[in-house]
Amino acid sequence: MPIPTCTVQAAPVASGIAVGRVMFLHGGVQPSKIISIAPGEVESELNRFHEALAETKKQLRELREKLRLKLQPNEAAIFDAHLMLVEDKTLTAEVERMISENLVNAESAVGQAMDKFADAFSAVDDVYFQERALDIRDVGGRITANLTSAEQLKMNYDEPRIVIASTLTPSETVGLNREKVLGFAVETGSATSHTAILARSLNLPAVVGLPRELLDNLTVADKLIVDGFSGKVIVNPDAGTEEAYRLKKREAEKIYDQLLGESELRPVTTDGFTVEIAANVEAHDNYAEIKQNGACGIGLFRTEFLFMDGSHLPDEDEQFEIYKKLMISAGNDTVTIRTLDIGGDKLNSGIIRSVEQNPFLGLRGIRLCLRERRDIFDTQLRALMRAGVYGNMQIMLPMISCMDEFFETKNIIAGLKSELAAKDVPFADNIPLGVMIETPAAAMIADKFAREADFFSIGTNDLIQYTIAADRTNERVAHLYRPGHPAVLRLIKYTVEEAVKQNIPVSVCGQTAEDLTMIPFLVGLGVNELSMSPGAMPLVKKLIRTLSMAECVELVSSAFECDNSVEVVEMSQKLIRKLVPELTMV
Repeated sequence: MPIPTCTVQAAPVASGIAVGRVMFLHGGVQPSKIISIAPGEVESELNRFHEALAETKKQLRELREKLRLKLQPNEAAIFDAHLMLVEDKTLTAEVERMISENLVNAESAVGQAMDKFADAFSAVDDVYFQERALDIRDVGGRITANLTSAEQLKMNYDEPRIVIASTLTPSETVGLNREKVLGFAVETGSATSHTAILARSLNLPAVVGLPRELLDNLTVADKLIVDGFSGKVIVNPDAGTEEAYRLKKREAEKIYDQLLGESELRPVTTDGFTVEIAANVEAHDNYAEIKQNGACGIGLFRTEFLFMDGSHLPDEDEQFEIYKKLMISAGNDTVTIRTLDIGGDKLNSGIIRSVEQNPFLGLRGIRLCLRERRDIFDTQLRALMRAGVYGNMQIMLPMISCMDEFFETKNIIAGLKSELAAKDVPFADNIPLGVMIETPAAAMIADKFAREADFFSIGTNDLIQYTIAADRTNERVAHLYRPGHPAVLRLIKYTVEEAVKQNIPVSVCGQTAEDLTMIPFLVGLGVNELSMSPGAMPLVKKLIRTLSMAECVELVSSAFECDNSVEVVEMSQKLIRKLVPELTMV
């Protein structure tokens, strides 16, 4: 019997509205019983384990490539982290030890080893590490499935439904049949979990924090409304409530379709200030399709995804062909390519030679390229200069914090030009070289950088976390990570002012570039370009066309009088509600 109508509050992690009946996720691989083996069986069990490991690597690589065709840039890299776990020598050695010393079969050894490491992560009083424990179990389940030839995910249902579960692993999430799933509500997880990131990319409304008692009492006969905007979950709604939410859902979809139809309109404020809209892309994105959303070029091409396969680093010719193809597809549009940005949360055992206690403050971006991997850096720069003859290329340097790094890179480029010229290899001689402003240090000496660089690109994701000293992946300090923080706005303001003095353009390529509440401030600060995921472009362009530069400048002035980011955001939200209330519905 359906349970009585009720409303519970969960945490929203992916926007949208889903209305439908419940479907329980009966997935995963059941824990294997411990089975003893004879000493003579050790070698065959080790072989079975290594074969399953190889098959798991193959599956993860195929899944990553498949997802890069339909996810926003960066999200498919979740499975790079899974690949790193599969390739982790400590995990592998532990499984091999259990097989050889404890004389248990491969399935038992994998289960015990994964539980050991996952339990260690779960015991850490930090949400980030607790969620990585879920990734470990996910990888362990995939290896075990390959040992037993079991299906990892079994979902039997005859109509689109809302998935509910205690947990959802990334593999289970991407395994969902998008045509049959309306959304999901999960007991555990957070907005920073890999599953939540994937849900947003797949446009599945989602909430986490579903009460356990509700999860235990729901049946397939129950109907839910999952509000991914507010986090509300309404159980067995009455007819009026259900119709109201269905209407809200239809209105949101209608508005988005209308905005998509206006994608060719120029993003110019009512008083004539133009803010170009560019795309954040990676190697497998189709620029022709992205351009249909209104992109004027590529504001951020993330080259690190070419290097995330732990078994292979692309050589100069491989990179050249990829960059060349990108330049030709973009035609006359500007393509801004970021040099290798490995480090921090993007790791590769084939590139990074030592484990760092705090990788976010270690050798990442330009630091890694200059100090430890000049071989990779030189190869990439040669490939870029060769491909630059096929279009309008710009090169930008990540994680810059001092002028020495910029000058050293310029000297390297000059030397590589001489090498290419001596070999009669065609190359672009005057590719603009820009700086990513993503550390407070870089922002504070923007006046010096502006005299040397050809353009600035503000990477707000890192600039915010380094300015406020709050890890953007850590939910425990998520309340501090705010793009509207007055300190962040002041750093952007100074950066833009110094760029204007030297007549060089400034773009913003972080998540803030598609945050509607931040757009009026970025316009008022004089940012020339916003680079974002394609899906956000119609909304941002619509908002820009309704704003005036004058009112945005006034808004920025008022923001600097505020004591906190909450006041800043409220001012912007009030302006947006007045000018374009329909944007609050999508």
